[in-house]
Amino acid sequence: MTVTVRTVRTAPEFEHFRKLAVEYEESLDPQLRHANFASELRVLKEHYAARNVAFVAVVDAKPAGCVALCELNELTGIVQKMYVRPDYRNQGVARSLMTALIDQARRRLYADLVLDTDRRRLSAAYTLYHSIGFEECEPYGSVAYACPTFMRLRL
Repeated sequence: MTVTVRTVRTAPEFEHFRKLAVEYEESLDPQLRHANFASELRVLKEHYAARNVAFVAVVDAKPAGCVALCELNELTGIVQKMYVRPDYRNQGVARSLMTALIDQARRRLYADLVLDTDRRRLSAAYTLYHSIGFEECEPYGSVAYACPTFMRLRL
C-alpha cells in the first residue's frame, strides 16, 4: 500500500477534502462537533486559498484521509480536521498526513504547532500526536465545543 499526500489545490481535490471533512464531523460525538462547521464548508476554497492549507491522503487512487494546517499567528499553526477513513486506519495514513503538515509548517518557519483533541474519546489520535512529539499544554485559545485536551509541538 502506497500513501500519497497531496496539497489540496484543484476542484476535485477540494471536493475530496470537503467529503472527508463532513465524514470527520459526522464521526465525532455530538459534544465534540464544531458549532461553525456548516459556515466553514460554504467558504472552504477561500479559507484554504491563502495561508491555510489542506491535505488529502490517497491510497490506490482513493481518498483515505485529510488534515489541515491553519495559521493562528505568524509563528504558530493549528492542526485541524485530522481524519482517516476507517478502512485505512492503522496503516500509516495519519502519520503520513502529519508528516506532510509538519514539513509545511517548518517551511513556513512556524515555531509551534498546536491542536485540540479529546484524550479519552479520541485516544488513537491522542496517541499518534504524542508519538510525534506533541505534549499537552495550556489552551491556546477558546473553542466552540467540548475539548479538554490541548497539545503543542515545538518545531
